[in-house]
Amino acid sequence: MTNSDRIRILIVENEGLVGCDMAASLGKLGYLVVGICASGEEALERFEELRPDLVLLDVHLAGQLDGIDTARELQLRSRIAIVYVTACADLDTVARARQTHPHGYLLKPFNHDELRLTVEVAAQRHLEENERQRREHSYFEAFQSLADGVIAADLSGGVVFMNPAAARVTGWNTQEAVGRSLNEVFRIFQSSGEPADVLTAESSAQTSERTVYLTTRLGERVAIQDRTAPLRDAQGHLTGLIILFRSAATALAAKPETNRSSAPLVDVVESISDPLFALDARWRVTYANASALRLFDRTLPDMLGLSLWDIMPSATRELHHEAFAHAMLHRETVNRELYLDEKQVWLELRGYPFGEGLLLLVQDVTARREEAERRNRIDRLESLGLLARGFAHDFNNLLTVLLGNISLAEMRLRNAITLPELHTAKQATLHAQNLVQQLLTFARGGAPIKALVRLGDLIDTFFTHHTRANRIEYRIEVQPGLPQIAIDGGQVRRLLSNLIRNAEQAQPNGGEIIIRCFAPDHSEMFPGEMVTDTNFQPSGLAIEVEDKGEGIAPDHLTHIFEPYFSTRKADNATGLGLTVCESIAKAHGGSLTVRSDLGRGTTVRFYLPLDSDAEEADAFGLSKVFDAPPELAAANPRILVLEDDPLVRSLIVRNLTSNGFDVTESAEGSETVRLYQESITQGRAFDLVILDLSIPNGMGGVRAMEKLRAIDPEVFAIVSSGYSDDPVMSKPASYGFAAVLPKPYEPADMLRLVRNILATRGIRRAS
Repeated sequence: MTNSDRIRILIVENEGLVGCDMAASLGKLGYLVVGICASGEEALERFEELRPDLVLLDVHLAGQLDGIDTARELQLRSRIAIVYVTACADLDTVARARQTHPHGYLLKPFNHDELRLTVEVAAQRHLEENERQRREHSYFEAFQSLADGVIAADLSGGVVFMNPAAARVTGWNTQEAVGRSLNEVFRIFQSSGEPADVLTAESSAQTSERTVYLTTRLGERVAIQDRTAPLRDAQGHLTGLIILFRSAATALAAKPETNRSSAPLVDVVESISDPLFALDARWRVTYANASALRLFDRTLPDMLGLSLWDIMPSATRELHHEAFAHAMLHRETVNRELYLDEKQVWLELRGYPFGEGLLLLVQDVTARREEAERRNRIDRLESLGLLARGFAHDFNNLLTVLLGNISLAEMRLRNAITLPELHTAKQATLHAQNLVQQLLTFARGGAPIKALVRLGDLIDTFFTHHTRANRIEYRIEVQPGLPQIAIDGGQVRRLLSNLIRNAEQAQPNGGEIIIRCFAPDHSEMFPGEMVTDTNFQPSGLAIEVEDKGEGIAPDHLTHIFEPYFSTRKADNATGLGLTVCESIAKAHGGSLTVRSDLGRGTTVRFYLPLDSDAEEADAFGLSKVFDAPPELAAANPRILVLEDDPLVRSLIVRNLTSNGFDVTESAEGSETVRLYQESITQGRAFDLVILDLSIPNGMGGVRAMEKLRAIDPEVFAIVSSGYSDDPVMSKPASYGFAAVLPKPYEPADMLRLVRNILATRGIRRAS
């Protein structure tokens, strides 16, 4: 960002390596990192010395104060921006953090881009807030220095500001005047002795001040010239009024006096765009502006004299009468929201004491309510995603153990007996994995873990395990000769499952589902454009799912990708299916389009581009099956395993040792590095390392890999994790890994991957 040189950043992080990494990343972006503190106490002690503008805070710190309490103390000392950088995702911590109004909340683990975007947004917001406060202060200074008197009042008639010039003329001290009634502080009269109206009209034809007589606090009578204008917020809504005045003697010295007649309240309020009406003590309407008449489709004679509760919906009195009655009795302001059925809009009613009754200002807040509901849905989904991610690692470890042991049991019994119960248990385990990954894909937008596959084979495999619905015919049409494409097979199967389920539910009485896989014709992808090469095909493939069901109504079609939107609530539909599909499509750089004819059916197309990721997905030849050289099989390859979960570690060791590998296990990254270093020293280097990505309270796979590469630049390693949305899993080569192994996995999958990696290494060494 262009203003990065103006932002001073303090990092408060109890893990020194993490703090140093963040400081290095921010320094490259041009920010000034003024210090790294390990505790809240240290940050508070050094605050005056460091003078930060933005503070990056972990919640768990080394000291008595946690990050949230530290943020509160820092905010008492200065206007600073707070960004939490933490692994804490529980709802209680997030709720506590929100009370400090942070500028950002970045969840660990994060990548460089996520840190950059979070800090940029927080810094920009901080600079804008400072600029707004600077402008407000300059306006305040300008009013303070004016020779004319300035008084500002809110809609309830209370004084909210008075400058020194107004204090001198009225005789009221500024501190005493603020909060008092305007009629008490600014008492004005006509020359005849009749009270003068405070509010005057905004008329281009009447631009000169009038002369009235102000009675000061001491009872003196002073001739003044005044002008009054309404105060409005950024949306043009009336929020109060401002009065500028000077003594008549001063005005005469400047220009000749001209008479001006006073104007009633109606001249100002008629110009207000929001509905406004006045009530007497019996709830009867005594005034309504043009906007109020339009809102309730009435003329002024029809409106006057009606009770508020007669013109509002019948349920309004029961819900809101008590609040309005309390405000009228105690002369307080009141703010309530209600739904107007006949207009299908949400209205906010703000009531202000006015005479013996109330002045009601009405605003249409439908857009705000809808936005709040949308944000609430997003917050719920984010909370769901945080919750899912919080237990995904441990849950996927357990699924790895379950799936692995079931698969091993199947292999042992294969030649003796077949147990359908084992097959059912395996399918249930895979389904449990799918549910967790679906949440992660949607909530975090997980980057795909790509490999080269043939879409036709993927579709065939999907239907091998899919339970088909009754009375529905399935037709699969795959264009021959399609190239391989780099995709995340698990995510695309998840997308296909959601689309097939929607198509089945759209035909409860039976029907037909057509699944097509093809390279789209250029005329479909680029309609209306001429292409010189008639054999041209777009660089991408498509999967289409077509049903002959009920179709989607046009007014529903624009909402189908919204979270929780569903036309089948009675069937307990979540409304997340197409939202998940859209997330998967975008994560692959593709698109999802829907065409529907009411009563005829719906077609959903998933378009996948052929991109350069295919090269990285096959960078180590993992899409091919190698036959290991004889010398490789006889060499008893040595494998070093980093895995903190003892059950998963035991499964890996049993699986690999039973297939002829020499396995050494470790539970923490530092131990892994030590063992690898010793193997180099002894001249018996490990052929392959399998690293768990996340090690709680210890060195994880990424940091361990950095140290291993420093020892041996040619180290071959596989990264394995239940965090499938981590960037390391989608871009393993960028971190030095040869391949990825997402949890849960079957023992056969691990063996196949290990053998391919070792074969690749043997081929490279031979060449």
